Amino acid sequence: MGEKSEEKKVLEEAIRFETDGREFFLKAAEKAKTYIAKLIFQTIAQEELEHIRRVKQIYESDMVSGKQEIPHGVAEKRNIRNIFEEARERMGKSFSVNSDEVEAIRMAVQLEYKGHEFYKHLAQEATSEFARQFYQDLAQEELVHFSTLRRMEEAVADPTSFG
Repeated sequence: MGEKSEEKKVLEEAIRFETDGREFFLKAAEKAKTYIAKLIFQTIAQEELEHIRRVKQIYESDMVSGKQEIPHGVAEKRNIRNIFEEARERMGKSFSVNSDEVEAIRMAVQLEYKGHEFYKHLAQEATSEFARQFYQDLAQEELVHFSTLRRMEEAVADPTSFG
């Protein structure tokens, strides 16, 4: 099997991973009762959609081994790092989530860690500078999601740390 075919398979796997992740976050957002959980899940679901778009762009154009410019995500209206500030303004000092949300947060942390490791591995195995940089960018974005969710997980465990 040729290198091009392997690259296509990897990109197909990335599309599936991102699609599954988006579906998870959309369902979690739909079930969430608290503002902070709903906001985080919706925001990450939107960012996963952007990941899908970028991976498909590479897949459809055979660019993974090329020298084209790496497609970066568009600037989001709401930066995921600022979610806690927005939630704190809206919720004040009160912070609690229900047990279903706690479980969804824990599952999301694992999912984003897995995504980070997946893209980190792909970057290490990349045969072109373009692919290496593309996968490193995605790994970094997954790490931001992971860090945000870990911060939320910590806030659930100790509500006084919220914000």
